[in-house]
Formats: sequence, structure tokens, C-alpha cells
Amino acid sequence: MEFRNQLVLITGASSGIGRALAAEFARHGARLALVARNAEKLKAVARSLPGEHLVLPADVTKPDEVQRAVAAAGPVDVLVNNAGIGYCATVADASLEDYRAVFETSFFGAFHFLQVVIPGMIGRRSGLIIQISSVNGFCSVPMGSAYCASKFALEGMSQSVRIELYRHNVRMLIVRPGVTDTEFFDHAKHFRQNNPFPMHNLMPAEVAAADIVRAAARGERELVLTAEGTV
Repeated sequence: MEFRNQLVLITGASSGIGRALAAEFARHGARLALVARNAEKLKAVARSLPGEHLVLPADVTKPDEVQRAVAAAGPVDVLVNNAGIGYCATVADASLEDYRAVFETSFFGAFHFLQVVIPGMIGRRSGLIIQISSVNGFCSVPMGSAYCASKFALEGMSQSVRIELYRHNVRMLIVRPGVTDTEFFDHAKHFRQNNPFPMHNLMPAEVAAADIVRAAARGERELVLTAEGTV
């Protein structure tokens, strides 16, 4: 698959893997629709890239904002569901509100975009969806139950949707990154205080993005990243 002049919508595009994916797709000549809550960060990302790209501030947990973002973007050729948040605590110490917050972004945020984008892809009988899951979508870690549960749920939904879309010529790539060098862990609630596992051998976000785009271009269905993720 060639990405030149394709419209690629990326959620969570203001930082981390999302920002790196924006740069990699732009390098391949794609047109970008960049989605995240922070408009100023999105503008900075857009300015750093060659070409002109859409900046679409939106909260992925709010269906009306998702609808507006997709409508403003126009027909989406590639959807990258990347937005997600972390949370680090034991079940005994976690609150229901924190659990719900993780699911609202990491699972339901992806669900909202799938529901809005998929009908157009089916109508055109073309499209690619890239679901950024995690190795924690099939391998749990202590103090990560909320995050792991949201990714397990994302895995189940993604695999079902991939089968549903096959007959419509819409493809899906499920990506499972391991520990990646991004701001994710700084934003994950309680992570730095609890420090549940050592942070070493981190994969640079740029390397992850290059691997993801390469796998998407080849038509692969699944991709596991980092050495720890493959063992």
C-alpha cells in the first residue's frame, strides 16, 4: 500500500508514538488529520512536518467531538487509533473513576472513531485501520490491571472488527508495542511513584513508527514491537 496523498487520521497525535507516526506518514507523502485534546501541541506537530495538515482538537471520549473531527477531516483512508492513557495501582488502591477514565480513552475512544469512520470505508470498499494496542493486551503486569484490562478489551474488539471488515476490503493492523521511549509513563497516573518495573531497553518512538508504517504498507495483520514483547 502506498500512502502518498492518502488521508491518515491519527488520534493521540500530539506526543509519543502518535507524533512519531505523524512524522513517518508525512515522510511517505500522506496528508494528515491530527487529533488530540491540546490544540497548541497539535499545531506544533503540524508545523514540524512537510506539507499542510489538518489540526483537529478533540477529546476522543466525547462522541460529538469525534463526529465533528471526522466530518472536518473528510474521507479517511487510514485511521490510526493511538490515543490511550495509563494508570498504575493495585486493584485494592484503584478507584472506579480511574478505571473508567482509562477505559473511556483507551477502549471507548477507539470504539467511537471506528463507528464513525468504518461506514465510509465500507462504502468505498477501501481503507486501513491501525489499532495501537499493547503487549499488555495479552500479557498482564502487576499494578497495571486497569490499563491491561482496557487493552485486553481493545484486542477482543479489534479482532472481531477485523473479521467483519474483511469482506468489505477494509484491512486492519493490530500493533502491540512493548516499552517505548515516550511521555506515556510521565502521564500515567501514579506510575513514577510506584515504578512497577525497570525502564530499560526502551524502543525509540521513531523506530516504532517506522516499523508500524512498514508493516501497514506490507499488508500485515499483526505487529509486536520491542524485544521484551516478542519473548
